[in-house]
Amino acid sequence: MTSYTFRLDPELKEQAFSVFRSYGLNPAQALKMILQQVVSTKSIPVQLDYQPNEETMRSIRDLRNGDYETVNSIDELVAQIKAEQGRGG
Repeated sequence: MTSYTFRLDPELKEQAFSVFRSYGLNPAQALKMILQQVVSTKSIPVQLDYQPNEETMRSIRDLRNGDYETVNSIDELVAQIKAEQGRGG
């Protein structure tokens, strides 16, 4: 057996542990069940709805359309950014 220590917000802990208790589980049993679910499904048992903002969506569209520039170094990228800022863009 392995022990693991982590920090929780006290309010989150109490609310979550209350739910565990309502099912007749102690925290260790509940967390073990969650980890077993992760292993058996090879996924995280929560919904991860990500909604990208407009800037991210624009970047995704540009990548899909092949509308992007490549750079060969960080220095080149920084120079391009500075040049765009100097043009007001």
